[in-house]
Amino acid sequence: MKIHFREQYGSKGEEILYVTPAADQNSIVRVPLRTDKLVIQEKFFLFRLMQQIFLPKGYPDSVSEDYAAYQIWDTVQAFSSTICGTLCTHAILKGLGVGNDNINAYSATVTWILKEGSGHLGRILFSWWKGAQLDMESKKWRLRADFLNDCAMGIEIYVLPKYPYLSTYILCGTTVLKAIVGVAGGATRAALTQHQAVRGNLADVSSKDSSQETCVNLIASFVGLYLLTIIKSPGVLYSVFTFVVVVHLYANLKAVKAVCLKTFNESRYLITLEEYFKSGRMLPPKQVNKLERVTLGQTVSVSLNIRLGLSIKHLVDEYQNNVVIENIISSFDPHERFIIAEGKKFLGVYLHFDTQPQDVLKAYFFAVSYLQDRNQIKEKYWEVHNKWQEFYNMALQEGWLTNHHLLMVDEYRLNWKS
Repeated sequence: MKIHFREQYGSKGEEILYVTPAADQNSIVRVPLRTDKLVIQEKFFLFRLMQQIFLPKGYPDSVSEDYAAYQIWDTVQAFSSTICGTLCTHAILKGLGVGNDNINAYSATVTWILKEGSGHLGRILFSWWKGAQLDMESKKWRLRADFLNDCAMGIEIYVLPKYPYLSTYILCGTTVLKAIVGVAGGATRAALTQHQAVRGNLADVSSKDSSQETCVNLIASFVGLYLLTIIKSPGVLYSVFTFVVVVHLYANLKAVKAVCLKTFNESRYLITLEEYFKSGRMLPPKQVNKLERVTLGQTVSVSLNIRLGLSIKHLVDEYQNNVVIENIISSFDPHERFIIAEGKKFLGVYLHFDTQPQDVLKAYFFAVSYLQDRNQIKEKYWEVHNKWQEFYNMALQEGWLTNHHLLMVDEYRLNWKS
């Protein structure tokens, strides 16, 4: 028997040999290599069909390693959120006067339009206020978005039935909260999807995620309708709602904790830098993501706020004397694309026109080194430079992505080289 080809669909798929059985034969025969696992999968046609409908093509090789854990918890939170939404829809309709003979269609329509208008305005204002931060703190904003959503639904469940005469104001307020949820949740979901699509298959991963959520929402909607038929008192409603909200928040927390991002934001970068300066070790992305806070605050903080990409006006206003400013510039290698200067309220990092993402990471490294010892840059510049080279090489070996970053950088660029 001569083996011509060995074929496999992905890393988990069926293995097949293409062979010529005997020397006196010319035809090539297809021979599946059957395993117990494969036989089980072949028996369950529905399992394979569901996989093709709801999972990206090439799964699991076409997505990041954290995809499955994240999607499991994301499914739980979507299911819980839809049940909460069904209960709240019932409360909103009652608040609008559905079933009340004293409420006409026009007044209910006005309330609905005001509610939706408040939501549109909320989306615009929140995008303007926090839009740039959603990429940098995608985990935190993902969790905050769902927390705000639960707060809005809680107000509709607990407060709206007690104050029906304030229904318009209450619904406008909760719709603004939900509008923030829509912007923050959608933007952070896009950031996480981009991380999971390791083969550039962003559209496929996003569409399959949408299919999963749609299916879950459909099932949860019927569960919610069933719950409405058996809930006969406010006390039972409040108990069910509280339980589902707790499950929703817990599932969200587990979902964002399951994500392992390999790009540096300020929080992950500071965790990595602290360990490097303390022990000379480079923490891998998985360990850093476990240490990163996804609720409030940061695991590691700096003694003075570091601001990147500032206008040179800050430096001129701070020192004014051109000799002092020239001394600051001369402290850095002429080939560097950044300069660092301490102000009264922050440590300013000023960037050159030719600055690349790696230069921003290097500038932040130098800034943290400066805060540890104010004399390092002037007296030990090349020592810090060599540490940066070592840190950068170790980061690449551990799998950190350094061709882009998620640090907050303002848009000012300048040229100080003659």
